[in-house]
Order: sequence, then structure tokens, then C-alpha cells
Amino acid sequence: MKQERWYVRHYAWIGLAALWVIGFIGAISRFIMASYQVQMSADLHVSRGFISVAWSTNLFIAALCAPVGGRLVDRYGPKKVMLIATLLSISGTGFVYMGHNPIFFFIGYGLLSGLAGLGASTAYVLLFSWFGRHKAKAAGILSSASSVGLAVCTPLFLSNRNLTWEYAFLASAFLGLVLTVPLILFIIRQPEKGGVVNSKSDSIDTPIEDHNQSIPSNRRPFNYPLLIVAFALFTCGINMGTVEMNLVAIHQQAEVTSGMIAFSMGILGAMEIIGSLGFGILMDVMNKRLAMTLLYGIRVLSFMILLLHTSWSPIVFAITFGLTYLGAVPGGMLIANEFSNKKGRLIGNLMLFHQDGGILGALVGGIAYEAFDNYQILIGIDAVLCVIAAVGYLILKQHHSIRKGELYHVA
Repeated sequence: MKQERWYVRHYAWIGLAALWVIGFIGAISRFIMASYQVQMSADLHVSRGFISVAWSTNLFIAALCAPVGGRLVDRYGPKKVMLIATLLSISGTGFVYMGHNPIFFFIGYGLLSGLAGLGASTAYVLLFSWFGRHKAKAAGILSSASSVGLAVCTPLFLSNRNLTWEYAFLASAFLGLVLTVPLILFIIRQPEKGGVVNSKSDSIDTPIEDHNQSIPSNRRPFNYPLLIVAFALFTCGINMGTVEMNLVAIHQQAEVTSGMIAFSMGILGAMEIIGSLGFGILMDVMNKRLAMTLLYGIRVLSFMILLLHTSWSPIVFAITFGLTYLGAVPGGMLIANEFSNKKGRLIGNLMLFHQDGGILGALVGGIAYEAFDNYQILIGIDAVLCVIAAVGYLILKQHHSIRKGELYHVA
């Protein structure tokens, strides 16, 4: 009986550990596409453009599925939707491994794995229902899973030539089947309807009072805070598209040596993990809107440094941008969480903005280079959008302070 009470009291952290393992396994497919494009192109006898089209199709379908999945989460609960998304992902990666031809590859990765985007909102909905005062810290820990996954997978696969991209897809499907599915079925709890977590114990409890209810209906804030968060996430998506698809090319165009590029990318990966945990802790102890203002302010500085193309730009950019790499999405979701009771729908719609930004960021890089023979315009766009996002969060912070004053006088 005592052991059962301990389990209930600490379930939020147990559930977070399960979600972290699920995210870690999910990073394998991202790693495959980032590292094996040349080998996949040669083995399947297709152009690299075909691989890129499959990647873009995956992102596009995932983006469209995010709001649909959010609505399903609100209706059926995050656990069921997460299980369906996982089975679609396993089917997609397994389809690629068994087929070994361009059609199977496109259907498996481009279509089936893209449909797994139905589960994009599930982890956040679960965290928001499990945690009270540690929401930001938990979101930061969870966001580190993909980076740690990449850090583990990269040396494991690339150091052994016998471990090909086919085996990587097989590993993704196998681990999903033997680990992810059992974790969802036996560890992940469906949150109680309307229930959240007691901020003292971080265990499932009764709902925390919604302070917005204290504000008279004619004085409740308009949904422009959600528009600010949506724009910030769209900006983050463009930033991610720029960095993930074009950063190496940007350094190469600036005549940075291969050794320096590899070193800076290693630093970027390490700073991702440090930054996700650091901003998670920071947002738990200070105003979240101010923390997000700081995050986008650091990104402005990062892109200005990248724009200069000095000898120290790659390293400094890797440090500064890496600190913010994984903090923007959970931070935005935490703030948006305060403005809607339809958690799944809200997060799904916001993920659509982020995904669209990622697709656009990757495409604009190629277009900008073809038009101007450099990436300066792309970097400048990133910097300007980050300025707007930082100002938006600062305005939101001021609005929040005024609203708190109103609540104080109402009370």
C-alpha cells in the first residue's frame, strides 16, 4: 500500500521518463534522413532530390495532421492518439526496410511516417496534465531526448559501415514495437477529464483554479496572445529550417574549413542539451514571457554573428543559438496553455505553424542562394523575425503584469 502511494505521488516523473524514452527512439528516423542521404540515393538509384521530396512530404503531412490529431486528443485522449501515431510510424519505417525500392520508401517515410504527426500534441498535453509547478522543467527535459538520441545514434551508426540506413530503419521499427508500444500501453496514463496536477506533489489531482475566471467576461484578454505565440513558433520553425538544412552550406559558402564546421556542429549539439535543461529550469523560476523574450533576443544576436562571417562566427553561433535551440517550442506551448481549455486542439494548431515555418525555412534557403548567390538574405530574415517575436513576447509580458494587477484588485 505504501509503495502504491509512492508510485501515485511520483507518477508524473515516471511518466516523463517514459515519454523521454519514446522521444529518444523517435529521434532515430530524424537521424537517418540527416545522415544517410547519399547512401539512400545510391542504393535506391534515385536522385537526392527524390529523397528531399520524401522528406518534405513527410513534414507537410505531419504539419497537416497536427491540428487534426489535436482535435482527436481532446475527444479521445492523448494516450489513444499517441498509440495510433506510434503504430503509423512503426508501419512506415518497417515498410521502408521491407520494400527497399523508391515507391516503398516514399510511401513508408513520406506518407505513413508523416501521418504519425497525429501525435504531435500528445506529449505536451500529458505533461500539462501531470505537472504543476515543474511544467517548464519537465518540458525542457523531454525536449532533450531527440538531441541525446542523435548524440548516441551518430557515433553508433557512422562508426560501423555494416550498420546501414536499412538497419537504422529496422532499429527504429523494432524499438518502437518492443519499447514504445509497451510504454504507452502500460506506463502512460490517460489524464482525468479536467484534471491537472497538484503543484506541491506533481501527482494527478483536482484542477488548479483558473485565474482567468476572476476577470469579468468583458475584460478577458482577446486571443492576440495566441497570435503572438503562433508567430513566434512560426519564426522558430524558419530558424530550425535555416539551421538544419542550410547551416553547413552557409559555413561552406563563407569558406569555413571542414574541421571547423564539424567542431562547431558538435558544439551546437552539446549546447542543445544544455539549453533545453537550462531554459526549462529558468522558465520555472521567472516570468515565462520574459524568459521567451530573452530567448529570442539571444537568437537575434546569434544570427547577427552568423551574418558577419568572421573566423569566430561558427563557434559563437553554435554556443548562442544552441542554448535556445530547444526552448522556443515548449516555452511557447506553456504560455499558450494558459489561454485555452482545448489543449489538444490548441497545441496541434500551434505545431502546424511551427512545421510550416520549418518547411519554408528550408525552401527559402535554396531560393535565396539561387537568386543572390549567398545566404545573407536568409540570415537577415531570421534576425528580423526574431526581433518581432522578442518584441511580441515583451508586449505579452507587459499585458500579463497589468492583468495580474487587475486580479489583485478584483480579489
